[in-house]
Amino acid sequence: MKGFDELREKYTEFLYKDFHLTREGDSYRIVYDFEIPGLSEFHPTWQLPVFKEVDETILRQLVFQLGMVETISYYKCTCPKKVRVLCGGFTKEQLKWWQKLYYHGLGEFMYINDISVSQEELVEICCEQPYPGVLHDEASYEGCLVPVGGGKDSVVSLCLLQDYGVTTYHINYGSAIKEVIDAYEEKQGDYYAKRTLCPNMLKLNSEGYLNGHTPFSAIVAFSTVIAAYLSGKKYIALSNETSANESTVKDSFVNHQYSKSLEFERDFIAYFKQVTDSDIHYFSLLRPWAEIQIAREFAKYPRYHEIFRSCNKGSKQGIWCCDCPKCLFVYIILTPFLKQERLVEIFGEKLLDKESLDKDFRELTGILENKPFECVGTRSEVLASLRYFIEQGGKSLLTERYEAQIMAMAQPLAPMLEGFEDEHNLPEEFVVMMKGRN
Repeated sequence: MKGFDELREKYTEFLYKDFHLTREGDSYRIVYDFEIPGLSEFHPTWQLPVFKEVDETILRQLVFQLGMVETISYYKCTCPKKVRVLCGGFTKEQLKWWQKLYYHGLGEFMYINDISVSQEELVEICCEQPYPGVLHDEASYEGCLVPVGGGKDSVVSLCLLQDYGVTTYHINYGSAIKEVIDAYEEKQGDYYAKRTLCPNMLKLNSEGYLNGHTPFSAIVAFSTVIAAYLSGKKYIALSNETSANESTVKDSFVNHQYSKSLEFERDFIAYFKQVTDSDIHYFSLLRPWAEIQIAREFAKYPRYHEIFRSCNKGSKQGIWCCDCPKCLFVYIILTPFLKQERLVEIFGEKLLDKESLDKDFRELTGILENKPFECVGTRSEVLASLRYFIEQGGKSLLTERYEAQIMAMAQPLAPMLEGFEDEHNLPEEFVVMMKGRN
């Protein structure tokens, strides 16, 4: 892989040059123009369905904002010291907002690539047009837009909101996403956004330019606002839980799930209010709950047990790879609520008996300091689930190997199932509903 310092010296700027929004029948097509001068241009695209006619002045501003978050994926190829935005404007505070998202959203990328810089040193972001001010939106909105990823969390949100007028939302079809959406009989509609990466970036990745994790959930956030605007939905109900706030690397800001965290959610809500006064509300329905509580709720919906997939390696093909930390985490977190025989039917094998998952097991439990770079729950939830398994007479290769450490570190399961995190952004009607399900 090419060196960070060397690339920054050679390629000093990243340009967000323009975007093109065109109506094609019942959808909008978006093409972005990015460039690292002297290296490559990039032209990622989106296609977004039109459910109703809208004010294109507001739409263009929302599309511009989506392009800004898209820049992060292409910027990271060489990490230039400056990002210049040529097609839109920001306030000084907004430029600092984007600087923070770049830094925290690329926290895992920097950790994996052994990059050590401050937020101010990583990138300077500047624009050449004035801030347009808050755009006024007179449209009315109702119902919920629920992003679906095919895993247990979005299934729980769908089931909890079945009486709230749900339109499902997803970016690019995967096998598990399609099966979950098809199984959800209560939906009012399905909003399918198509996102295409620029092949020039993929080529640079293959040639050894810098690569790694980017804040995909931030891309989801900005795209859901456009989807809600084009579909007339008032509430964007995410499925991010309180467990997402825990850092991946112990005692650091590095969090694989940063753009799923409460911190990002609050930042995004405040930022969106500076773009438009639209009556669209972005929040995470499951924020008051921990992963363990979501797992308990998910266990109540057996029609989804065979079709949900949380494995990043296998979800597009509709399979569990059964050899990654995400598979192991989901298996463990469901252990208190489903019988081992049922888990084996779902996953295809007993994951707690797999020698190949030993390191993942130690990372998930906190026996090793850092968690896996995956969307997984807290160490305490994993330990409590395993403690319950052991206390109920459960036997497996990995729990017997590490039983002493588990029992010494683990808290009881029951208190974790009673919690309700008060730091959230739920509208009051949803707070009442969630507390009634707790």
